[in-house]
Amino acid sequence: MTNQTPNFYALLIGINFYFPHRLPEGNYYKNLRGCVPDINHVETYLKDTFNLTPDQIIKLTATASDNPNQPQEPPELLPTYENIVAKFKELTAKAQPQDRVYIHYSGHGGRAKTIFEDVKGSMGLDEALVPCDIGQPNSRYLRDLEFAKLLEEMVAKELVVTLVLDSCHSGGATRDIETDDWSIRSGGFIDTTSRHTDSLVAPLQELAQNWQASTENTRNITVVNGLLPEPKGYTLIAACRDNELAIEKIFEGTERNGALTYFLLKALREYGTEIPVKDLYDRISNLVHNDFKQQTPMLIGETNRSFLGGQSVSFTPGASLLRSVPVTRTTRTVPVMKVDITKNRVQLQMGEANGLKKGAEFNIFPFGTRNIEDSEQPIATVKVVEVGASECWAEVTETPGFRSIKPQLTEGMIEIGSPAVYLSPGLKQIRKVRVILPDPLPQISGVNVAMLPDILKAKKEQVEGHRWIEFCSESEKEEKVDYLVSLNSEGEYWILDANKEPVKNLLFPIKVDEAEATDRLINRLIHVARYETILELDNDDPFAATLNSKLKVELGNSEKREFIPFNPGNNVPIVAEKEKFFVQIHNQSNRTLNISALLLDTDLSIVKFYPEHITSEPLDPGQSKGTSIKLELPENCQEGVYIIKVFATMDATNFQLLELPALDQSRKGFGNQEPQNALEQLLAAVVDENNPQRKVTVVTDASEEWTTEKVEVVVKKM
Repeated sequence: MTNQTPNFYALLIGINFYFPHRLPEGNYYKNLRGCVPDINHVETYLKDTFNLTPDQIIKLTATASDNPNQPQEPPELLPTYENIVAKFKELTAKAQPQDRVYIHYSGHGGRAKTIFEDVKGSMGLDEALVPCDIGQPNSRYLRDLEFAKLLEEMVAKELVVTLVLDSCHSGGATRDIETDDWSIRSGGFIDTTSRHTDSLVAPLQELAQNWQASTENTRNITVVNGLLPEPKGYTLIAACRDNELAIEKIFEGTERNGALTYFLLKALREYGTEIPVKDLYDRISNLVHNDFKQQTPMLIGETNRSFLGGQSVSFTPGASLLRSVPVTRTTRTVPVMKVDITKNRVQLQMGEANGLKKGAEFNIFPFGTRNIEDSEQPIATVKVVEVGASECWAEVTETPGFRSIKPQLTEGMIEIGSPAVYLSPGLKQIRKVRVILPDPLPQISGVNVAMLPDILKAKKEQVEGHRWIEFCSESEKEEKVDYLVSLNSEGEYWILDANKEPVKNLLFPIKVDEAEATDRLINRLIHVARYETILELDNDDPFAATLNSKLKVELGNSEKREFIPFNPGNNVPIVAEKEKFFVQIHNQSNRTLNISALLLDTDLSIVKFYPEHITSEPLDPGQSKGTSIKLELPENCQEGVYIIKVFATMDATNFQLLELPALDQSRKGFGNQEPQNALEQLLAAVVDENNPQRKVTVVTDASEEWTTEKVEVVVKKM
C-alpha cells in the first residue's frame, strides 16, 4: 500500500440494470451483467493501490434485483442522467488544479435523434451514454455535446483527467447478440423518442459553442464514433473503434466483465499505475483484439504521460505515441500482438496498409522499454514472412544471448505489447545455391560429374567475392534456395532461378569440360547475385514518407519539342534497336532533389548514364527533366529487356558505386573511396565485394532522404 493520496479522485459508473421500457419500433436497452462487477473491481483496485478515502471515490451503479422493475441501489446512487451530471459537477468543484481524476464508465452506448439541430441539422443524431432510467417518463441521455462540456470544464480547471469508456458508442454498429457467456454493450438502434430539449450541463447555446470550438481546428471532427471531439487535455481509452463491438464475457469463474476493463485491470495489477500509457495500450489493445476480432480499443488524447499519473514519460525520438490507428508513418515502433511459440514467430501490428513487405526485419525489446537507444540489447530479431492488411507474422531469426543454431522462442521470452523496432526492409545480398544433377548422370570425358557439387563448393572458396553465394544442403527448404545449378543434355552448366527457369541473358553457355569452367560458373553466380541485389535496391522503409511516391519516371517520344509518353496504360514499351527515345523524370515533391539514373543492360552490366560527367543533377520541386537514349543489343541477341532505375536524393550521392561490368568481365568493389553520407554508406555495403551481409540494414538516418523508381523497355532487332 502507498500513502494516502489526497489529490486523486474517481468517478465510477456501472449499469447492469435498465428500467423496463419499450422505445419506438419495440426497441429497448437490455440488462447487462458485467458492468457493475467492472466498477466494483476498479473501486477495489483504486482503494488498494492509492489508499483512497470514501470521499475520493464517487460511485453510481444499477444492479438487478429479484424485482425485475427495481434495482438494488437507492435512487440517489443510481446512474440516472441527473445523478451523472451532478456527480461530474461535484467532482469538478471538489478537485483542485493538477489533481488527478479518473472516470470509468461501463454500460450501454446509444444513438438518438439530435436535440442540437443548429449544430447537426434536423436529420442529425446524438451519440450518448445511456442512463439506467432511459425508459422512464421525462428521462434523457447524456449526449455528446454535454459530455464534451463536462470534460472541458475539468480540463479548464487544469485537472489531470483519464477517461475509460467500456461501451459501444455507435447505435448502428451492433446488433442484438447474446450467448451464455458474452454479450454486447449497445442497443443497436436509433432512438427517435421525443425528449427534453434542455440540459442540466449548460445552456444549449453554450454547449454548441463549446462543441464548435473543440472541433473547428481538428482533422478528425469527432472520435469514439462521434461521442467526443478529439481529446485535448485528457487521456481517453475507449473499448472499440467505429463499427465495432464492446463485449462483456465470463473470463474467470461465473462473473462477466467488460473485455477492456478486465485486461486493463490485469495489466495494472501486473505493471503498476506508473506504466506509460503507450505500453499499457499496446498490451491491453492486443489482448482484447486477440480474444475478440470485432473489438479494437482506441487510445487518444494526452499520451505522453503515465497512466493514472500526471508526470510526462520520455520516449526514444521517433517512438510511437498512443493511437487509435495501429501504426503511423511517423514511428518506427509497433507492438507485438501475439506470440506463437510452436511456430517460432510473433504477430506485429503492421501490414500492407502501412507499406510493409515480406523480408522486413524488426528488433523486439522487453515490454516496458522506454528508451530503445539505451537498451542493452533486443530480446530477438524477427523477419516478416506473412503480410496481412494491418498485421504481419514475423519469424525469429536471432535471439541475442542464447547460443543456438536455430533460435527458438520460449515461454515468457516475448510478451504481448512488447515494442518491435523496425530495422530494415531486408535487402538480400547473400544468395543460396543448390546443385541438382540429372538422373542418369551424363558421361562427359575428363569430368567426374558425380563429384561436381563438391568441386564447385571447393572452388567457390578460392574466387574473389565468393561470400555473395552459399551452397545449401539437400535438407534445406526449397523456399530458401535462390539459384539452382544443373547440366543440360549438351554438357553445359545451367543457372536456374527459384522457379527453375533459366536466368535471363546468360547468352553464352559454359561447357563443363572447358578450361576454368568452374571458376567462370562461380563468377557468374556472384555477378548475378550482385546484379539482382542492385535491381531490388529500393527504399522500402514504410516509415519514410518524405519522398514516397514523389518521383515519377516516364518513357516516350518527342514531337515538336513536346514529350509524348509511351503506353499510358503502363504496358512495357517496345522500341527498335538503336531507336532514340526519351526518359522523362518528374519531381513531384516540395523539395529540390538530386537525380541520377542507372541502365541495367541485358548483358547484366549496370552503368550510370544520367547525368554525364557529374554525380547528379538537381531538379526543382514540381519540375521535370529528360534525356534521350539509344539501346543496342548484345551480339547474337534478337530481343532484350532493359531496366532504367532512377534515384532521387536530398544530398548529391555517387551512384557510380553501383556500376557493374558486363557478365564474365572483372568486377570492381567500392575501392578506397570513403562514403560521404549515410546513403553512400548503404551503397558501399550493397556493393562490398568480399563482405556482403545476409541482410543489408537500411541506414535509417538516410531513409527519409532518398527514393527510387524503375521502368522497363523491350528492345528488338527490327
